[in-house]
Amino acid sequence: MPSQDQLKEIFNLYDEELDGKIDGTQIGDVVRAAGLKPTNAMVTKEQGTYADFVEGLKVFDKEECGKILSAELRHILLALGERLTADEVDEILKGAEDAEGLIKYEDFIKKVLAGPFPDSD
Repeated sequence: MPSQDQLKEIFNLYDEELDGKIDGTQIGDVVRAAGLKPTNAMVTKEQGTYADFVEGLKVFDKEECGKILSAELRHILLALGERLTADEVDEILKGAEDAEGLIKYEDFIKKVLAGPFPDSD
């Protein structure tokens, strides 16, 4: 697996307008350039939208306050769907939990959907 710097370099080769974005049709090319071999079906698989993720996590918002327990979100990420490793979950949840052990799930979803590369270098 390429390092984060190598991935940025590969991404930048396809970022024609140098704005940190690529056309969705290029995702397969970028992933393949990184040495991975996804099928066309994997590349074109429809992902959930922001609204889909919010609706999915609202189920766990028992108090209807826009927050869920950090421990519950950790369990979801470790046990359901495309499971993550404990290290991946630790990285994703870093800084998201408040003093009461709760996470604002709308903010969390925005962070995750923004991707691993911050806007500034």
